[in-house]
Amino acid sequence: MNYHQATSMLPLKLISIFILFCGLLNVSTAQDARSYQHGINFLKRPDGQWLLTWSSSGNPPSGKDKNGNWTHDIYYSLIDPSKPIIQPKTLISNPEAQEPASSTITDDGYIMITMEDGWNTERNVAQRFGIYDSALKPVKPYPQLVQDGGHSGHVTAVNNRFVVFYSDEWITGGGVENLGSGDDVLAKIYTDKGELKHSVAVAVSKKTRDWWPLTAGSKKTAMLVWQRFVDDKTWSLLMMAVLDPETGRMLKKPIQIANKIKYYTYNVAFLSALDRFLITGTNNNGKGFALLFSQTGELISSLENLPPIMREAQIIQHQTGKTTSIAQAIDPAGIMILNATADQIIFQEKLRGTQKWSISGTDGLFADENHLFLVGLSENGLLQQFFAIKSKNQ
Repeated sequence: MNYHQATSMLPLKLISIFILFCGLLNVSTAQDARSYQHGINFLKRPDGQWLLTWSSSGNPPSGKDKNGNWTHDIYYSLIDPSKPIIQPKTLISNPEAQEPASSTITDDGYIMITMEDGWNTERNVAQRFGIYDSALKPVKPYPQLVQDGGHSGHVTAVNNRFVVFYSDEWITGGGVENLGSGDDVLAKIYTDKGELKHSVAVAVSKKTRDWWPLTAGSKKTAMLVWQRFVDDKTWSLLMMAVLDPETGRMLKKPIQIANKIKYYTYNVAFLSALDRFLITGTNNNGKGFALLFSQTGELISSLENLPPIMREAQIIQHQTGKTTSIAQAIDPAGIMILNATADQIIFQEKLRGTQKWSISGTDGLFADENHLFLVGLSENGLLQQFFAIKSKNQ
């Protein structure tokens, strides 16, 4: 939840008090990198080409406007992995923020992009989406509504269905810079053409505060991962559940999978060649970790004392034989490389980077087994880095 969201969800008479309070806490809202760019994904199309989508306040980004509003649009570029060149084109544009942008592609080539949006809402912010074919021609174009008042959502594809996992409501106090936290996390399941099939209350309770929902999809299930607020602490609990999008049933109800997690600093991906889910994150003590799960949410393997991953760093994978190579941006710069099989995770190496990452998001692709192209969002625009990776056999 960003500063824009936190202020917009307060009653108007309290906004000035909130801003003054932030000033007393020395919160530098002008420097929030997410007001420049926020949310990035690489998608592989059925024809083998790659599509990059991201949210930005222009190219180059300008940050919030003179009224303090966040003014993101959604951009895209087709990417040739053998010679990656980013040429930004506008896909979605409106007066107020569309961020963080989260996109996915179904097996039959339909793309959903979902985002939190402050434009023309009844409850100050709304979770919205658009659906496009693999050439980005509109199928059910933005703005389609997931939920007015919804926010912070992310999307995954399970076969030919979309799962949008999002937050609802906001509770002030606690969390990063005492801005507060979300209250509940919910999911909605759509067909590839955007027909709503199921609505699921994943974690809805007056006793808990749950938010920043992330998701990844296998061929049959969606893993849902989010953080749970802990009173008087500067860290959160990491929660997980598994959803069957075909029936809308929870195959594994919410459980805690990690303790003392650094706020917002975790991610999830499905390793398709291994039929495994991977969750990575950073503990409040600055140490990274990795957890390997089955499709139904049974823990297979874990690895601790890893380099700390960067906030909103996507998990990037490449299959070679029976092993999947995994890359992820680490804090404050560079990447780590893991190797995973169906029953274990192994740390391979840490590579230095030439520039620091921001909290706005990173993602990338393997051009081949030994070469990685990584893109990070920042106040100065897209940060592009190339990494040479040792072969697992070296």
